[in-house]
Amino acid sequence: MSPGIQLRWTLSRETLSASTEQQLLYVLIDATPYGLPSALPTLPLNLCLVLDRSSSMRGERLMQVKEATNRIIDQLGPDDHFALITFNDRAEVVVSAQRVRNKADIKHLVGSIQAIGGTEMATGMALALQELQRTTLRRSISRLLLLTDGRTYGDEGRCVEIARRLQSRDIGLTALGIGTEWNEDLLETMAARENSRAHYITSVQEITQVFMDELQRLHSIFAQNVQLVAEIRPGGLVRSLDRVRPYMATVPITEDRELCWNGKLGDWPNNDPQTFLLELVVPPMGVGEHPLLRLTLRYDLPGVNIQNQVSEAVLRVAVLPEGTAAYEVDATVKHWLERLVAYRLQVGAWQDVEAGRIEEATRRLQMAGTRLFEAGEVDLARTVQDEATRLLRSGHTSDEGRKRIKYGTRGLMGKSDIRKEREA
Repeated sequence: MSPGIQLRWTLSRETLSASTEQQLLYVLIDATPYGLPSALPTLPLNLCLVLDRSSSMRGERLMQVKEATNRIIDQLGPDDHFALITFNDRAEVVVSAQRVRNKADIKHLVGSIQAIGGTEMATGMALALQELQRTTLRRSISRLLLLTDGRTYGDEGRCVEIARRLQSRDIGLTALGIGTEWNEDLLETMAARENSRAHYITSVQEITQVFMDELQRLHSIFAQNVQLVAEIRPGGLVRSLDRVRPYMATVPITEDRELCWNGKLGDWPNNDPQTFLLELVVPPMGVGEHPLLRLTLRYDLPGVNIQNQVSEAVLRVAVLPEGTAAYEVDATVKHWLERLVAYRLQVGAWQDVEAGRIEEATRRLQMAGTRLFEAGEVDLARTVQDEATRLLRSGHTSDEGRKRIKYGTRGLMGKSDIRKEREA
């Protein structure tokens, strides 16, 4: 059997009642790799680090960043390319794009970095784009790894514009924020495309591990150019697509042609299953069993020299006479839907805060906290409720609380869930 990715699906309701009205239905999609060799060739990396060296990075933060950078250099191979940019009020190319061969010289340059000045991120990103484009590898993974601990001044729009240029040229972006002063909304906006993500580093002691985890993710990529296409029957609508495992994130979808939506998923690391939740508007249908949706997953497997691979599934739904179908949501779909609702509620809350709708924002946070308690996410639920109380009393939330909520609700698969999966 040739390797690939298998699609399995679960409807939120096994049956629907015949109706002259549209109905809402969720589809949980499990995508699982199969047939892959136990050890796949590692694709060459074209990696550029963009590091904040403003005065707030002095001391242990910068020391840990240097240590983490050196650890990455140790793990890179002779076919990998590496570049290093630093920025404060201006940007500097510390290590120009090159094959990682003389590691001692590169580490010496890393050791020379000093923290001073303010924070202007866009210039550093622009230099990184230049360095990344100096390397041309046929089959490789290009990535900009950005770390900051502060708010950039006056160039937010340019940062987003450069991020979009990166992504349009198949260069992924990992945006890391440490501490509480950086602008999580900006980093989230920059990372809101395929092959990009933002991450919150809560303490300096985590920096090295986060860097190493990111390098492991890049080295473990087995599929590229992954996209999910959903074609629904006439009268239907695909309203949204969200990744729910291994982390929560909205997947932007476009209607490429009538009744056909496309979600670009980018690179696929770790050989691990991924799970998505598709929200559908189902058209009126009579009694019987009907084809509802065709799912097509397209991808390349560069490690085994397979291009344009396709996995397909046709979803059918049973429609019973009006009033006879049980309105019971599948337990697994409900599990992920509860967490997705909590994630969406907190997203809406921050939008309300920015618009000055404090009471509405408080209400959304309180609802998110209730959902999290019901889902067993007690610690995160308490953080949400504490920040809702703070917001109602003062009109503000804490920077740390906001970041913990935003990034905590993205990773709602807790340790207990992981243990249960491993035991299953």
